[in-house]
Amino acid sequence: MAELVPMVFEIKQLELDAQSGNGLAAYLLGRSYFSEENGVERNYKKSFEWYKYGAEILNDPRCIYGEGICYDDGEGVEQDQKKANELFIKAYESLKRLADEKDPFSTFILGAYHFYGFAGIEKDDVKAFDIIYSSAMMGHLPGIYDIGTFYHNGIGVNIDYCKSKEFFKIAAEAGLERANQKLVEWEKDFADNDIEK
Repeated sequence: MAELVPMVFEIKQLELDAQSGNGLAAYLLGRSYFSEENGVERNYKKSFEWYKYGAEILNDPRCIYGEGICYDDGEGVEQDQKKANELFIKAYESLKRLADEKDPFSTFILGAYHFYGFAGIEKDDVKAFDIIYSSAMMGHLPGIYDIGTFYHNGIGVNIDYCKSKEFFKIAAEAGLERANQKLVEWEKDFADNDIEK
């Protein structure tokens, strides 16, 4: 596998960029607070606020999708799956265009559409794996982590614990705490097995 260079972001710079009208920065702030990325603690209220700002003020489809995730999960806002689905549908075509332009963030999101079956898109684990793998190869850090999970659990691909560990390790070295936790679990699960570490 070619050397992956995961993308990481500085929160203060993202805030400045988002306030200057950068929709991607607003999405990354929302995602960071939702998923404990880029060195911040989980804060669903802040996540929803950044997604909403990026969706309603900046009209960024990644933020529209993120706002939908908050409504779907009921995190940072009252759960409303009908509203979530409307937002998923609204964002989809624009996300596809951005993914065609090789935007790793939109590519990753399209993988989620196939993984979860959002907006009436057929749930397809193989397609989800392929799309998220593409985002990972572009340096999308959560995509790198998710590919480790796909390999570990055999989702859309054959189980390959060594590849799983490799992707978790890349994500952990880039500072993704949940990847560190997965590596600890990996070591514990396979300490007594003959799987090559």
